[in-house]
Amino acid sequence: MFCRAIVQNANRLRDWISHKAFCKTLYAIEHDSASKAVLVTSLSVTPSLDCFQKAIHLINLAERSLNRPLNAIERNLIAYEPKCLSCSRSNRILRMEKSDPQASLQSCPQCRLAFYCSDEHWGPVAFNHMSAPCEDGYGGLSQCELNQNLKVDARFARIMGSASGPVRIFQWAPERLRTRWDPLPEEGDWDKEYGDELRSMAGGGGPPLGPFLRGSSEGLSFPLTILYALQNLNNDDVWTQRKSLTIHILGASLDKEFSYSSVFEEILHRLPKVQSLTLLLCGPDLKGMTGSTGKAIDMDTCPNCVLKGHKRIHHFEAKTYHEYTRGLGDKFVKPDLAIAFNSGLSQEAVASWTETIQFLIAERIPTAFTSYNRDEAEAEANILRNSGANLVLGPKRNPWGSQMLIPEPNEVTGFFASNSWVCGGFQ
Repeated sequence: MFCRAIVQNANRLRDWISHKAFCKTLYAIEHDSASKAVLVTSLSVTPSLDCFQKAIHLINLAERSLNRPLNAIERNLIAYEPKCLSCSRSNRILRMEKSDPQASLQSCPQCRLAFYCSDEHWGPVAFNHMSAPCEDGYGGLSQCELNQNLKVDARFARIMGSASGPVRIFQWAPERLRTRWDPLPEEGDWDKEYGDELRSMAGGGGPPLGPFLRGSSEGLSFPLTILYALQNLNNDDVWTQRKSLTIHILGASLDKEFSYSSVFEEILHRLPKVQSLTLLLCGPDLKGMTGSTGKAIDMDTCPNCVLKGHKRIHHFEAKTYHEYTRGLGDKFVKPDLAIAFNSGLSQEAVASWTETIQFLIAERIPTAFTSYNRDEAEAEANILRNSGANLVLGPKRNPWGSQMLIPEPNEVTGFFASNSWVCGGFQ
């Protein structure tokens, strides 16, 4: 009596205690006539992509049975269930609808990460899946091709993460110093920017560069998005000639901005006139840090930066930005840029973010916000406008967003990624 939502093998045994109650609940729902009435009779007679509504029905049934809210892992098991590309039926729905415990979706023969419930439903969607460029992807690749890269990237992340020490994430930035500032192209091309340096490191041979480039883009998207915002929010390149730059990162998190903090040195590497880079990482999530908040720290730099006397200074504040600035009063000094990566301001802490946005507008601080996907970007752009911001940048795809894609939950197509969209930039 298993839910069949996860693979049952030795690697999953350690999770069995926490999964057991949820597993039994899903099994009971699948074999309950009242639940079948809710889940199956609500299906559209025509192909439907209403995955979200189907997931809500199942979550409600499970929470009612368990008498508690589902945790994030349990919700993800439902959100990421394989679904037919055409009608969004899951394996569970198929088994319930057909009263056949063996009923199952078939997978795309190429990527094995897209599914269909019948040949009749595969035919109309096969071409788009395998050949049409995916608007959430990169390089004009189809959903099928991107799915194949996902599997390669997952293996790469496991291998490189295990070799990356306690942080357990792969991050790389070249140690070369540019001799001049070159504006970032409006069309992002990670291979053009970093491919030659990676090939040189590998001696012209070695493994395929794709996984390295995509893996590197996850961390490098943060400093490159800062540079992209600066070049778009300034009318000239005077900012590139300054001896020092100050960047305030709003809503900073431990698992992203803090963990990738070393790659911000790429800003120094691309701006040879800048001798000192000061980064304020500000956000309530930093309360998990110990002993480092509320003070400036001189960070280690690469040997080339040491020779040039270039410095990178990080300052951590476990507060919202408006709380931090309020505490400074007249001592507050405007940064060259304030930026919020993947803020989620349209979904979480909306009132708190609104107070921060109003401060940024009142102080005329050059500011940019990024998001994981288009829907978030457009919603957050509206919040920025409604708060009084005059957007001069975005909402638009960020040419220097991460290429480490994640499939959208409760969907059969679509991906999201760190800094994938610029929600808005204002001065």
